[in-house]
Amino acid sequence: MRFDYIIRARLAGSFREPFSLVFIILAILISLGAAVLSQEKMQTSLLVALVSEDTGIYGERLISILPENTSFSMREMPQNEAMRRLNQDRLEAVVIIRSDFTEKIKDAEYRNTLELYTSPSSQATATISEPLINGVMMLWMEELSTIEAREYLLEHGSTYDASDEIKQREQIISLWKDGSVINIDLVEIDGNSESTASDSPFSACIKWYGVLCLFYLVVAASWVLDINKKSLRIRINQMGVRQWKMIICNSAAPLLICAAGYIVAGTACCIFVGASILNVVAYFSPMLFYLVGILGVTLFTASLLKNILSLMFIAPALTFLNGVLSGLLLEMPDWAYVLKWLSCALPGRWLNESVSGPLKALPWALVCSVAWVGIGIVTSWISAKNSRIKKNGADFNSSKTENARKCEIIL
Repeated sequence: MRFDYIIRARLAGSFREPFSLVFIILAILISLGAAVLSQEKMQTSLLVALVSEDTGIYGERLISILPENTSFSMREMPQNEAMRRLNQDRLEAVVIIRSDFTEKIKDAEYRNTLELYTSPSSQATATISEPLINGVMMLWMEELSTIEAREYLLEHGSTYDASDEIKQREQIISLWKDGSVINIDLVEIDGNSESTASDSPFSACIKWYGVLCLFYLVVAASWVLDINKKSLRIRINQMGVRQWKMIICNSAAPLLICAAGYIVAGTACCIFVGASILNVVAYFSPMLFYLVGILGVTLFTASLLKNILSLMFIAPALTFLNGVLSGLLLEMPDWAYVLKWLSCALPGRWLNESVSGPLKALPWALVCSVAWVGIGIVTSWISAKNSRIKKNGADFNSSKTENARKCEIIL
């Protein structure tokens, strides 16, 4: 059997079916739109709400310091309104100055003085947290230096009056204005590092494209149903071809279409957002492993449902669950430990991990993909075997009924 002929025939058949092919085109367009929106959001001024529960002098000073930052816009508002806007994704973040802020700064303590809540779609955590850290550190160091200077001078028999304290504070403020600020290269939350690569417009493009590819593969899974047809199985057995070879051969066409779509979407994204074209090459292997994995998911699902109409109905739900649980569309909350653990079995989880560190996630991505392909092939084989058993049982009952009828006629 010429497998290259089967692949070409499948490709030609896919291009003759505009209904299913239109979804891969939409996937490319939507992923490009996500990349452009991500870039515009990063370039525009970020809106951050400021909620002050502190009534002391240092709370007021921090409020006066923060608007000097030009990377985002700060607006004071009540906590209820701020959290409501954050839940509606109308704010990048909400900063809450705790009620004991001034008290802790006066005691030369800087821990647990602020609360920072960011939007699930926020891609500027470091941009927002850096000025907050700078502001708190400025006030803390100012107070700490005056406390230590007073203690040191009094210990050595010198005086430290109010005029000395005012002069020292003025010198510290001048030092902060004329000197440098703290630059943050990496933000760590609960031991997990956040890389700027995962927040880039190109990463948004490949994440959205990866999610939508599953929808295309499921609605275009007629090849799975064709393999399980009795007439084709008979021909395959007569030619001595293994079923798993036919599955791999027939799945090559949608896999090639999705891979070509990734190259088109990635190249167009690099052109529109000004990213390096090398990104397309760098993330090709993670994307290929992901496509192989969701191809196995498609084979598994189609072998169970055995109906194209059922696949059309389940495709949106399956796509949504894959995108959310894998973390491709939304970041999983910290409390969802069980869901995070279960997501390790999803190919999308490792595509999402590959955005931050491709080499580290590649081995697990390969294992996950091979596992899903194996599960899909086994499920397809079991489904075909059950169909044969049911068919043989039906033929046996039909033959038995026919023989009984003939006996009645003879009698």
